[in-house]
Amino acid sequence: MKTASAIGIGATTLGSTTAAADGRYDYEFDTVVDMLEVGADPTGEESVTPLIREYADDNTLLYFPEGQYKLTQYRNYPTDADGFDTDLYTRYENFGFKGDGSGKSVFVAPEGLGSEGGYFDRLWFEVRYGRNILVEGFTLDITADRTGGRFQLVPTGGFVMRDVRVKGEFDNPNGPLLFWVQDPDAYGLVQDVRAPDGSGAAPETGTAVGIFVSASTRGTITFRNCHVEGFTDNGLYASNPVDPAAIQVEGGYYANNNISQVRLGTSNSYVKNARVEVTEEIDTWYTVNMRGIRQADGSGVTVKNCDVVMSADVGSSGGIVSNHTSGELHVKDTRIRTDAPFESPAIFCKSNTDTGYSGGLHAKNVSITGDAAGWSAVDLVDRAGSTFKNACIEQTGSDRDGITLTRSDARIRNSTIDVAGEPLVGDAETRNVSYEGSCQSPQP
Repeated sequence: MKTASAIGIGATTLGSTTAAADGRYDYEFDTVVDMLEVGADPTGEESVTPLIREYADDNTLLYFPEGQYKLTQYRNYPTDADGFDTDLYTRYENFGFKGDGSGKSVFVAPEGLGSEGGYFDRLWFEVRYGRNILVEGFTLDITADRTGGRFQLVPTGGFVMRDVRVKGEFDNPNGPLLFWVQDPDAYGLVQDVRAPDGSGAAPETGTAVGIFVSASTRGTITFRNCHVEGFTDNGLYASNPVDPAAIQVEGGYYANNNISQVRLGTSNSYVKNARVEVTEEIDTWYTVNMRGIRQADGSGVTVKNCDVVMSADVGSSGGIVSNHTSGELHVKDTRIRTDAPFESPAIFCKSNTDTGYSGGLHAKNVSITGDAAGWSAVDLVDRAGSTFKNACIEQTGSDRDGITLTRSDARIRNSTIDVAGEPLVGDAETRNVSYEGSCQSPQP
C-alpha cells in the first residue's frame, strides 16, 4: 500500500480537483490504496470486487491506474446475508474510487450482469448510507450482450461522481445510474457524466431511465455538464423528491429520451444553460411521449437560458410541459424551436384543477420559432395569473395559433406574436404587443 503523498493524488491535490467554491465537495482521505500494488488485474481477466471489499474503509480512496478492471457486483452489504436489513450496511465516511480518467480507467461488467433476479440482484455497484462518497475518472463498460446493472450512489450525506462515461447500450430494465442524498443539509454533485449510447428496446417487463433521483432525496443534487441520450423512459428523472430537496441542472445535453429529457418537480429545482432536443423517435414497446423539459409532481421549477429543439415526428405533449400535478412554472431567457412534422406546443401547461396545485406560467425573454403546424405555440389550461414579458413568438406553420388560454388569464407585455393562425385565443390583458416580427432561434 502506498501513502497518498507517494502516488501524488493525496487529499490536498484531490480536493483541488473536486472542490466547489465553498469546499462542499472537498473530500479528504487519510489513506490511498494503489489497487495495482495490492493485486488488481488491469487486463480485465480477474474480478477486482474481492479487493474492493478487502480495502474499503473510512477515510480511504481506492486508486485504479489506467487499465481494464473486471467489476462483478459490489455493494457495501454482506455477501452472505439473506433478505434486506438496513442495519447490515457498512456506513463509510469519506470513501472513494479514483481512476486516471474516463477512457483510461475502465470498469468492465461481465456479460449478463443485471439481467436476472430482483432489484438487488440487478445492481452492479452500490454504496448506500454513509457520507462523502467519491467516484471519479472511469468508464463503465456495459457493451457485452444482455448487460446493464445499475450503478448507484445513495448516501445519507454528500457524494461526488465526476468524469464518468457509461459505454454501451443498456440492455436491461431500470437504467444505469441512480442517486440520492437523504440529509436535507447535504449536497451531491454529478459532473461530466455521460450516457450517450442509451438503452435498447427494453422487454415488456420494464423500461430504462438514464439517470434516476430517488424519492428519498431531501438534500441538493447538482447535475453539471452531463450528456444523457436515447433512453426508453426519461433521460434525467428527478421529479419525485419533495421539498426541501432541490435538483439543479446546469448545462449539458439531453436528447431523444422517451417521456422527457429533463423531469423536475420541487420548488427550488431548475435547469439552466442546457441543450434539450427531440430529433429522433425512440424505439420502445412503451407509449411514446417525448417531451423536452417536464415539470411534474411539484411547483416552482425554473427553466433559464436553455435551447429546446423539437423536430421529430413523435407523440409529444410539448417542448416544455407543466403536468396536471404541477403548479407555477418559470421560463426565462430561453429559446424554443418546434419544426414540422412536430405538432405539439412549445409550452403546454395542463389543467391542475382538483390536484392540489395552482399557479400559472411566467415567461420572460422567451423566444419561440419554427414551422410546426396546427395547435398553438403556447397552450394554457386552468392556469390563472400567467404572465408574458418580452416574449417573442414566430411560428410559420399553417393553422398555428400563438397563445391559447382555456379557463386561464394572462398579462402580456412588450411582446411579439407573429403566427399563421390566431395570435391570441382567449382573453388576456395586453400592452405593447406587436403582431409582426422575427424571433431568436436556438443555435444549430
